[in-house]
Amino acid sequence: MAYYAALDVGSNSVRLMVGEVREAKVYPVRTALRSTRLLAGAVNGWLQEEAVIRTAAAVAELAAVAREWQPAAIICIATSAAREARNLDFLRSTVKRRAGLELTVIDGETEARLAYEGALAGFEDAGKNPLVIDIGGGSTELSWMDGGQLQLFSVRVGAVRATETAMTREMIAAALAPVLLRARGVSRDRIIGTGGTITTAAAIELGLEPYLPERVHGTFLTTARVKDWRSRLEAMPLSQRRLLPGLQPERADIIVAGLLILEIILEGLGAEGVVASEADLLWGLILNYATKDGGKDGKGCSRLPI
Repeated sequence: MAYYAALDVGSNSVRLMVGEVREAKVYPVRTALRSTRLLAGAVNGWLQEEAVIRTAAAVAELAAVAREWQPAAIICIATSAAREARNLDFLRSTVKRRAGLELTVIDGETEARLAYEGALAGFEDAGKNPLVIDIGGGSTELSWMDGGQLQLFSVRVGAVRATETAMTREMIAAALAPVLLRARGVSRDRIIGTGGTITTAAAIELGLEPYLPERVHGTFLTTARVKDWRSRLEAMPLSQRRLLPGLQPERADIIVAGLLILEIILEGLGAEGVVASEADLLWGLILNYATKDGGKDGKGCSRLPI
C-alpha cells in the first residue's frame, strides 16, 4: 500500500490530501486546510511578505502532517497567485526553507485539466460529457470535452481577486464571456463544480454544522438557489455571515464574490444548476502522479523530495 500526499498552495488557502490510489480511484485518508490568503494585498504581482510567510508556515505544518503517513511522494504545487507573482523566488525559497519542499507552479490549463480529472474520478457516473467549473481564489477554470478533445480554460477571476479589486458584475461577466460563449453550444449532461465557493455553497444550503464532506459531495445546487444565497449573503453584515452554519468564518468576506462568479457562469451557460464535488485538483494531482509512477509528466508535475 502506497500513500501519496498533495499540497495545493492557492490564492486563498493551503490544502493537503493524503490518499491511496487503487484502480484509477483516489481514497483519501487525511485532508486538511489552512486559510492563508496568499493573494491578499498583492499589488502589481508583488506578494506581500506577511502573506508569503504565513503561507509557507502553513505548508510546513501540513507537510509535517503528510510525513506522518510516510508517503511515497509529497507533491507541492501552486496556482494563480504564484503564477503571477513577480517575487516568486521569495515564495519558493521561503517554502523550501520552512517546509523542505520544492514548489512547482502549474499553468492555468494544467490546473483546469487536473480539476477535470479529479472531479470525474470522484463520481461513479460523472455523466457522458460533464463540464467542470473550478472557482479558486485568484482564477476560475472551466473544462469540457468537445469533438474528442479536452477543452481547458483559465480566467483571471476568483473569489479573493474579485473581492480585493472590487470587481463588478459587469467586469466579471466580461472576463468570462469568451469562454462561456465557447462552452454554451457544447452538448453536456452535467455541470460539476469544485473549489471552496461551491462546496461552501452546498454546506450553507444543507445548514451543515460541522462541515461534512460526504454530505456536500454530490449536492445539486440550482441556479436559482445560488442567486438567492448570493443576494442574501450580500445583504448580511460580515459579522452575521460569520455565524452562518456551513460558512467558514475565514471565507465570509469572499463568499459573495465567489457566488457571483458561479451565478454568472451558470446563467451564461443557461444551466439549471451545478453538482458540488469534493473531488478536485488534489485528486487529479495524486492520480496523475501515482499512475505515472512519479515520473515527470510534461505538464507541471515532477517528483519532489519528501
